[in-house]
Amino acid sequence: MFYTDNIEGIDILQKELPEELQYWHKWGKIAELHYKHIYSEEYCDYISCIKMILQNSQEIHSIRLFLFNVNGEISFDMYNGFYSGLTIEDCSDRGYEKNCKFRISSFEQDIGFEIYCEKIKAELIQ
Repeated sequence: MFYTDNIEGIDILQKELPEELQYWHKWGKIAELHYKHIYSEEYCDYISCIKMILQNSQEIHSIRLFLFNVNGEISFDMYNGFYSGLTIEDCSDRGYEKNCKFRISSFEQDIGFEIYCEKIKAELIQ
């Protein structure tokens, strides 16, 4: 199951998706990834944000993730193009800083994907 209850919209994913797809590592394809800066009233400054569309391996279902106030590293090996899924951890109880509440990384070491963010919003597309 998705072990990240503090993600906005996770309850809809848990209700609508089949049980076998309620694990982050089952979402093995990044169909889109957009990085941009948006102005935050809370910080009175611009913050980094990522919007991703993830698909399951059969490309039947899609999830849109919005990651707010991100930092970290993303790198892809374009030659292999292999991606095995994500791990999303809620680190809020570990004493991390506010902007490091969630840790998002690759399920396996096939891509260099390790970022932290303050807030995640999830939407089921199909």
